[in-house]
Amino acid sequence: MIQVLSKEEMMNFFLTHSRYQIAQATGISEQTLANYVKGRTDIGGMSFDKVIKITEYYNSLHGKKYGYRDPKLK
Repeated sequence: MIQVLSKEEMMNFFLTHSRYQIAQATGISEQTLANYVKGRTDIGGMSFDKVIKITEYYNSLHGKKYGYRDPKLK
């Protein structure tokens, strides 16, 4: 099981880190990230796959060791 970021933690991450770098690391477009930040798209409706990708990238930057990633998933 993976512990994912809350909506508030995710929004703070988007506001304090480069959306370009987040997009490059996660494969989620900069436009999609901008839509979440600007409120055009509800962050609460984000797919679980995107939540996992963003959480894993966040954890890699902040030295978090918790979480589980199924090696069969790409």
